[in-house]
Amino acid sequence: MLFKSIHFCCWLWLFALCASAQRFPYDGPENELTINISPGATECFYQKAKAEQVLELEYQVIDANFGDVNINQELDINFQLLSPSGKELISDFKQSDGNHRYDVKKDGDYKFCFDNQHSHFSTKTVYFEVFVDTDSDDYDDKWDNYDFSPELLYNDTMDQIKISLAKVRDDLDKIKHHQDQLKAIESRDRNLQEHNFTSVNRFSILIIVVMLIVGAVQVIMVRSLFEEHKFGRFLKLKGTVIENNQSLAARSSEFQA
Repeated sequence: MLFKSIHFCCWLWLFALCASAQRFPYDGPENELTINISPGATECFYQKAKAEQVLELEYQVIDANFGDVNINQELDINFQLLSPSGKELISDFKQSDGNHRYDVKKDGDYKFCFDNQHSHFSTKTVYFEVFVDTDSDDYDDKWDNYDFSPELLYNDTMDQIKISLAKVRDDLDKIKHHQDQLKAIESRDRNLQEHNFTSVNRFSILIIVVMLIVGAVQVIMVRSLFEEHKFGRFLKLKGTVIENNQSLAARSSEFQA
């Protein structure tokens, strides 16, 4: 009976700590953002990190617009990661996506930039996620803020709870990261489909207009073939008028003679 009570209390603690996960981030700062980068512009951001941490950054170009007109442009961007002293650590040239991990050597603000200077007309929409993987010591220190009964500590139940929570923490981080990736991919695919839909509609309208113009020209040409006798009568009438004018001129010259 006592073991069941202890087991029940352990699971209560487990759910309580999982519910407070939003208040205490598991593995350090994690930020995600979607930005628009104008043609010829560069956008830079800073992320604080400490030595022996792992700085992970993932980005993806999900859209490209030409002013107010949506057209299927090249989904590429230039990327740079700079150290606090300004030294270039990682660079990508005209890539549509990227995933980088960097082992931090010293404390400071690390700068990463997205460069769209190679594009003269197209505005790029970039989704990126920055994650700083910290040591588990900070997470373990949080257990010192809670008071546990001697029974839990004596029966090694707390160690089992810590192991379970650590596994839940890692699984939740993986799930969230995977969902963020799927969200970015879905956004990019949706934008491509919308651009293709717009292009197909405009091309179809252009084809319809050309077909109408060609059809109208063909109708006019066919009708002119059947109305050729009217044109002949017009020529005949014109020839008669010319002959009458010539005869009148001859009579006038004879009369004067």
